[in-house]
Amino acid sequence: MKTNVIEKGKWERELEVEVPAERVDSETATATRRYQKRLELPGFRKGKVPLKLIESRYGESIRSDVIGDMLPALMQEAAREAGLVPAAPPRITKLEAEPGQPLSFTAAFDIWPEVEIGKYEGLEVTKMVHEVTDEEMEEQLKELQNRQATEQPVERALETGDVLIADLQRTDEAGVAIVGERYEERYFLIGGEDAPSPEFEEALIGIAAGEERPVRFSYREDLPNPELAGKEERFQVTAREVRERKLPELDDEFAKDLGDQFNSLEELQEHLRSQLVSRWEYAARQRQRGELLEGLIKENPVELPDSLVDNYIETMRREREEAQARSGQAPQQDSNDEEVSDEEREAAGRRLRTYLILEGLRKKLEISVTDEEFEAHLAERAEGAGMKVEDLKRSPRLDDLRRDLEEDKIFELLGETAVEKEEKV
Repeated sequence: MKTNVIEKGKWERELEVEVPAERVDSETATATRRYQKRLELPGFRKGKVPLKLIESRYGESIRSDVIGDMLPALMQEAAREAGLVPAAPPRITKLEAEPGQPLSFTAAFDIWPEVEIGKYEGLEVTKMVHEVTDEEMEEQLKELQNRQATEQPVERALETGDVLIADLQRTDEAGVAIVGERYEERYFLIGGEDAPSPEFEEALIGIAAGEERPVRFSYREDLPNPELAGKEERFQVTAREVRERKLPELDDEFAKDLGDQFNSLEELQEHLRSQLVSRWEYAARQRQRGELLEGLIKENPVELPDSLVDNYIETMRREREEAQARSGQAPQQDSNDEEVSDEEREAAGRRLRTYLILEGLRKKLEISVTDEEFEAHLAERAEGAGMKVEDLKRSPRLDDLRRDLEEDKIFELLGETAVEKEEKV
């Protein structure tokens, strides 16, 4: 095929394409023969209608369908030959498809921006330093201790630290039950630090099994769910059972019960301290990555075609809907009717700039991953996920895993030249 590229702007391109008539005729002949095999007309058996008759009656329609089917592949082939990467599906602006003549069309589209990386060395980052405290260790042990607590039903009134099993009936201001708002056998740990409503728990202190009590309360103002934060509720609470919780002693036996790898409480504490150190180190690395990206974006501005951002948002929405469908969830709204918010467009632009800059750095720094490095990376990831390397290699994200390793190398090189500012946290 013949191609001709016309630059209409910084990223806008028009691609003129001419396809030999023989290629279209060959595809049309193949389609006509397929059509012949299933066509039935009066006076002819199925599959025996003469080709000449089919061509005279349906030839124009068949050729039109063939061209419509060919265009996407022809567009991809032409863009590839011209060395262009469309940022979004091209628009056919001109089409000439006369029988016996070459098929010619013009496609308009934006191309993916090519980023020339300028400054990437000497970026400012924070070196986050943290020393694990005794208080953190105590919190970790307390959390493990609470997980191992036992519960025993008791014949007494509810106290702080107990567990209450109760039925709840939502009521209106007059105390009348609201139909469809009954919740049975709900579990409440009284006195927990993360209680959604301390008022609710305080109002239930002293209740005994079989007792009913009207409760009016408000949720905490700082709840992450804005629909519940500060909201006032009314319930009729019926206590089913009061259970006393007993915490195990923090000793060597406690450690042994948690796993065969622990022979003493001291070994457990060392393990917990190591975990805390790893978490803080991970948090420090993630913060540095974020700051490095901020610096790269600031020092290397990237102008994005609107069509690239629009196509990215549409693709993300479609993938989200497909994921919802696979999980059995119904999409809340048709993405075609959903307006794009400024926040959504800004987030999409940031992700695209990040991708383009990292891709530019990968080329500039000639970052590559050897097969040996990738095998070692896969083995580490498989072990961390508790799966076999062979299963991980069958993952549809295999290429993404290689890219992850390439990005690790990029950030490692960026970190070597970064200017660090220490911050104790």
